[in-house]
Amino acid sequence: MSKSRKTHYHSTVSRRDFMKILGMGAFATAGGTLMNGPFKDLDEMMASPVADRKMPFWVKEVDEPTVKIDWDTMEVFPHLGNSLFNPNAWGGEAGVKEWMDIQQGNIDAVTESVRNNVPGQSLKDHALADAQCWGWGPTAVAPSWTGPDTEPNPMWEHPTMLWGPEHFGVPKYEGTPDENSRMVRVAGRILGAADMGFVKLDERTKKLLYGNIVFEDVEKGYDDPERHVSVLPNNKDLWVICAVIPQSLNEYGYRRSWANSNTAAYSRAAIYSNRIKTFLSGLGYQHYGGGTGSVGRAVGFGVMAGLAEYGRPGIMVSPQYGTNFRTVMLTVTDLPLAVTKPIDAGISNFCRTCQKCAEMCPSGAISTNKETQWADWADGEQPWQAKGLKGWYIDAKKCYGYMLGNEPDCNMCQTVCPFSKFDSAVMHDLVKMSISSTPVLNNTIRKLDDTFGYGKERGTDMWDVDPMDIPLWGLDTSRS
Repeated sequence: MSKSRKTHYHSTVSRRDFMKILGMGAFATAGGTLMNGPFKDLDEMMASPVADRKMPFWVKEVDEPTVKIDWDTMEVFPHLGNSLFNPNAWGGEAGVKEWMDIQQGNIDAVTESVRNNVPGQSLKDHALADAQCWGWGPTAVAPSWTGPDTEPNPMWEHPTMLWGPEHFGVPKYEGTPDENSRMVRVAGRILGAADMGFVKLDERTKKLLYGNIVFEDVEKGYDDPERHVSVLPNNKDLWVICAVIPQSLNEYGYRRSWANSNTAAYSRAAIYSNRIKTFLSGLGYQHYGGGTGSVGRAVGFGVMAGLAEYGRPGIMVSPQYGTNFRTVMLTVTDLPLAVTKPIDAGISNFCRTCQKCAEMCPSGAISTNKETQWADWADGEQPWQAKGLKGWYIDAKKCYGYMLGNEPDCNMCQTVCPFSKFDSAVMHDLVKMSISSTPVLNNTIRKLDDTFGYGKERGTDMWDVDPMDIPLWGLDTSRS
């Protein structure tokens, strides 16, 4: 049988120390010569981190594929223009007509299914399919304010791409706010959001939007680069879809490696942004918001949507994900949604006692004050800090200066947070319940977090890790 392989890399009490705790020190020290070698503990030794592809024991390598190939008569395929998807490859005028007839038949079949609301082939099903397949938009780097163009192009090989209700001759999708919210949450998980919440724009929450976003009496919003503003319609009820984009908890421990930067989450966020807007277009609704940071304060909207609580380092801390997300993507829409409310999981109160992120911050940027305070522009000298929030405020210049120094991007505050855990075991859920219901235990829980070694560095190099031990996309598969 093949040797079992470690499935998660995580900091932990070494087995030697654990044996000492159990009164089995003699057994543990018997392996002392091994533990003094290149491995930090038995977990690393047993992992045998060699970057070789490992296959199940019943799979064998062979010199030739199991399908016969005659390399002497093998032809080089000319180019994509000769593929099945190009009508010109079908052979003259008759071939082109045959190809077009098939395409038209597809359009007719899809249109009939949508009009008849066939289960699995309804308007919302088609919208989700378009979002998954074609929702990358004009570019995955900088999504536009209004998202991908949804007008079908007759020159496309698949003219049914990005069709909305008007193209099918059906009314836009309509459901109750609760039904719509559930539908969007299902689509969001498929399109790349770990979690979602919804905030209605009113006189209070509009203050969380950036100042370059203005409201005008227009039927449809637009972007105005000349005025340096983005316009939203003033005569519509609008909601903000707040979506958590996860990052790799697996990469957290490699603090001195650029692998820890988690910048891949930004590209996933951009792709998600285009996909969710393609989905909303397919339903017949408006959508606004470009890339990360284009709409408003991500932490503010995330907290108002109930995705997390405000934490000591000025970032969101979630009861499910801890600090293990890169950003909250904000999409404004006129699809009616059921509002999700802020939460109290005891996290902000825990931050008062814990202070682990402040103690471990290499730049000393995070406040060690037990109590929160109001931001005051009168003597704050920090123009990037909006007043109106009683919280902990970091010295942003220290943080920014260290992050852009010689070291790779810093994520220490996220790494050491007791809420950021790989393991989704019941024990951690019990700890989180205690934090919420029994705050007197918070100090003890913080000490246990240190004792068990959570948040410690795993190394500086992840290239010698068995690739199959890395979760797909680098995400925690139990919560991704």
